[in-house]
Amino acid sequence: MAKCKSVEFTIPSADGGRDGKLNWMMLSPCLYVGYVDIWSRYLPQCVFESPSLKSFDGTPIKINYCFRGRCEIMLNAGATTFVVGDELAVDYGTSCEGRQAFFYPTAEYEGIELVIFPSDTAEGEVYPYLGKELVKGLLDKFEGRNIPYINVPDARIRRCMEDFRDDILSRADERLIATDVYRLLLLLKELTFEVDKRRTFCTPSQVEIAKKTVEIITRDLSKRHSAGDLAAAFGVSESSLKNYCRAVFGKGYHDMIAEIRMRKAAELIIKGDESLCEIAEHVGYQSQSRFSKAFLKYHKVLPMEYKRRNFSAMI
Repeated sequence: MAKCKSVEFTIPSADGGRDGKLNWMMLSPCLYVGYVDIWSRYLPQCVFESPSLKSFDGTPIKINYCFRGRCEIMLNAGATTFVVGDELAVDYGTSCEGRQAFFYPTAEYEGIELVIFPSDTAEGEVYPYLGKELVKGLLDKFEGRNIPYINVPDARIRRCMEDFRDDILSRADERLIATDVYRLLLLLKELTFEVDKRRTFCTPSQVEIAKKTVEIITRDLSKRHSAGDLAAAFGVSESSLKNYCRAVFGKGYHDMIAEIRMRKAAELIIKGDESLCEIAEHVGYQSQSRFSKAFLKYHKVLPMEYKRRNFSAMI
């Protein structure tokens, strides 16, 4: 049975936990599909420098499905939006390219990406897998559009994405992967690509304020920063700052900070260089009892039990 070319990257975790990975399968230089499972906010430079993923000339069709997490999409029109769990995004020339266009606000993301480079010179490689009319039909849907299509798909598309995940991870025969691609495009043919009026769009400055807020908070977690103080530093209202953070990170200001603190606490517990009292102070709790209560609320287990479980797992 034939096997298509595959490449895998290990992506270090943002909080010292388990590493993530990217698994790509290339059916041709202008048609490939990838499985993404990462615990990081950014992709490392090595992914973009890999000769295995050098792009075919032309504008790609990018089809993404998010199983879990949150991914930023920077639009050529100047705004930013986000794909979250159980959403499908289809794009043709409306979003930015390059490393700066890949940001995962919550430092976790699992999804599928299908990349197709439609081109007259590529017909011999692409269309035997897809059918020329399906590719053209998808391109026609972007006539006059300046934003990607993003919406919650139906159960059939969801099952198709699950098949992609299973087949990529098992390094299935290329004909099976091609069948998955063909099936997906047939399902996309039925979509009208109507605009999701509930979608949130942010300006670059709003996104930048939200990101800088997190940078300030994470720089020294032992310090407490009120939303009012940070908002004043950025010259915006407190409600605006909170709205920007919710739009970018998908959580309220206080929930976002609590998650950052608890993820760091878990990293430090696993690392084992500090006592629980020191870790509590490190992440901004003067009282160990309050720290334990917050840790239990987020991780569903007390710090000592979390430490014991991870120690046992390493033996």
